[in-house]
Amino acid sequence: MSQEKKYKLPFAIGDSTTFTKTIAECDIYQFAGTTGDFSQMHTNEAFMKTTKYKTRMAHGMLTFSIGVTATTLIQIQAKSSMPSVSYGFDKVRFIRPVFPGDTVTAVYTIVELDEENLKSFGKLEIFNQNQEIVVAATHILKFFPLEETGEPDQAC
Repeated sequence: MSQEKKYKLPFAIGDSTTFTKTIAECDIYQFAGTTGDFSQMHTNEAFMKTTKYKTRMAHGMLTFSIGVTATTLIQIQAKSSMPSVSYGFDKVRFIRPVFPGDTVTAVYTIVELDEENLKSFGKLEIFNQNQEIVVAATHILKFFPLEETGEPDQAC
């Protein structure tokens, strides 16, 4: 009979971390250059003055990407000996626009643990400086136990 080793996730429900950043003009243009998304919503001030927003807005994915930093910080905070990777995001929502000069704070909170499959589920919420939610998502983090060392692989 083989005995399966039991692993424990390095989190408790409610564990949380935050990350804050002010969105600068250069962030928006660098993101546009990196992704090729030069939509006039992000890069054309004259056009945006004709809209209800009256100014350019940051890419939703830029704001989301800043929030992803909190998912890295929770992994660092856990100090786990098991490596972990992002297993994906569900229900990503861009709720309010973010404008150049806005300061966003990402709050990441562990909301569910799946010990059997070594997955944790986190709530990612990103707020602007007025404490209004601008982006929300559910994140899945997958842990992988370090493999036990044995005979070196002889295959070439």
